[in-house]
Amino acid sequence: MPEAFSMTYGLDLGTEIDSFWSWLRDADELVKGTGKASKQIRDLVEARRESIDAMANAQADPENAKFCLTVAVALVGFHYASHQKLLNGLKDCGLLGAPGVAPIFDTISGPPFEETIPW
Repeated sequence: MPEAFSMTYGLDLGTEIDSFWSWLRDADELVKGTGKASKQIRDLVEARRESIDAMANAQADPENAKFCLTVAVALVGFHYASHQKLLNGLKDCGLLGAPGVAPIFDTISGPPFEETIPW
């Protein structure tokens, strides 16, 4: 992404890092049950709570596994937030076309990940 564009729309490295740490802190607090986060983060964690707990509890060190899964949630969350910010910036610049039906390129060739977990 060109630096001028990213700096204009707040997608510089500092903002990206701050966003990751924010997502990680909120996701960690939610998984531990010690904090309250935004609705978006709550919905994301709660929708996957059973999968997170099942996968973590099947590991030798469930607490470490929960932390690893929390990091994964944070990575997905801040990545999504960055894309949304980038898309909004492109739209504001008039670089996105009028709404229409975009072609679909399906890169998922199997069942959802949760369905492939043996536990």
